[in-house]
Amino acid sequence: MQAEDKRMMRAVVRRVHPDLFAAHPYERAKNTESLKLLNGYVDALGHGARVDGARMEFWVLEAGALAYLEADLPPHGSLGPLFYAFGLISAEDLRSGAGTYATGQGDTNFLLWLSETVASAVRTAEQHEVLKQAVRAELAAVESRFDLAAVQVGGEFAVSTAEQRRQLLALKTLDTCLAALTAAAPGRFAGLSVRLYHPESAPMDLLDYGGQGDDRSRPGTIQSFVADDGCLHIVADRASIQAAVAGLDLERARLLTRLSLFWVRRVRELAPALETLLGVQHVWCDTRSEESSQRFVLWAGYVLESRAEFEAALQRRAFSFSMLVHSDLSSALVDFLPSSSVLQVRSDCPPPRLLAFLVGEAGAAANEAAEAVATSKAEEEALLEQVREALAAKQVIRLCSAVESDRVAAAARRLLQNAPLIRQSVDLSGASIAIDDCYELWESGFISIPFDFQVSDLQPELQRLLSSGARRQHCIR
Repeated sequence: MQAEDKRMMRAVVRRVHPDLFAAHPYERAKNTESLKLLNGYVDALGHGARVDGARMEFWVLEAGALAYLEADLPPHGSLGPLFYAFGLISAEDLRSGAGTYATGQGDTNFLLWLSETVASAVRTAEQHEVLKQAVRAELAAVESRFDLAAVQVGGEFAVSTAEQRRQLLALKTLDTCLAALTAAAPGRFAGLSVRLYHPESAPMDLLDYGGQGDDRSRPGTIQSFVADDGCLHIVADRASIQAAVAGLDLERARLLTRLSLFWVRRVRELAPALETLLGVQHVWCDTRSEESSQRFVLWAGYVLESRAEFEAALQRRAFSFSMLVHSDLSSALVDFLPSSSVLQVRSDCPPPRLLAFLVGEAGAAANEAAEAVATSKAEEEALLEQVREALAAKQVIRLCSAVESDRVAAAARRLLQNAPLIRQSVDLSGASIAIDDCYELWESGFISIPFDFQVSDLQPELQRLLSSGARRQHCIR
């Protein structure tokens, strides 16, 4: 893959990496499956094998809001449609063949690259941590000062320090606005939730400009509004925030919040009962919309009404997978995703259909797959922890797809074997390392190294270090 393609691929992975979607199990599972498909597509091309066209479906977070992206990769081998879907290339670039797959990767001296990168990475990571703590402190202060139920701004694990600064500025702008609006009414916003956006990070929408025909609406950033769940979505534009927030219907927001919280509470009450009855690890559903919560509550009621049938058939059987209840009518009633150990069940699935899956061969196979995933994950985490200790690093993680787990393990073992030699030339104290598919320094301070680096990468630097050490010993004598 060409260097520019690698850079853009990294940009894609950063936006869809499953670890970013811990609060959204369905979208996380979808991204995991698409990343697996994408990895197979690229790997086949890299080995000169024939590939079929593939449709990639991803979910991304735009300033905290979920957005859906898709791209059709052609059988002739091009990542261009993927890069175009993520806004990394223009339509003209796509037509001119940008993203066409090409093999070849220049050799990188591992130790030399690491020694040049680690100091900058540690400084960046420290700055990232300081800003993260500042955002957390400011967020807690705003919640406490105005008795808000919750405030969410961007993502806590923002990759860019620039994005963290925008989050901090947005919180300070909100604080100033609410202070002015509550001067005469201290409890004006008590009990409400806020979803905050910096103007540069606010989602896009079609805005009505009052024109004629096609001129009526044009794309622009969203305006502050009250969502269906009662949450106040606020754009922290210094010039307009106070007027925008003052115009929000807070009584409606409180009513919607009470309704939403009722259904959320019911979800939280019913989920543990389902976990016990079905013998699964966890039961999740999407509580971001009132409709999804309602559907889950109704479906859970149907299942619990069939308690006797489930108890008789399952006989207190325990499964190693979790269950996600969703309302995507385009998917199967019951669908197991082995790579994520999640059983996806539609909220209109008849209880007998779910029971048939659990007690049948499909349920047994799903349980075996989930156990294998859990064992593999535990072994990988233990190995990475050994590497972290051996390198004296702050943390060591795997970033690339789970389908590369064997290669990641091999890379971790090579790092473990060569840890003493690496530490002789590079001080990794405080560094965060990601076993990945390329060499790269992140804006968060993470250092990516490819899983396919070879021990031979160490030889040139080793020879220099050994000869330097020999000369020092000779001088001592």
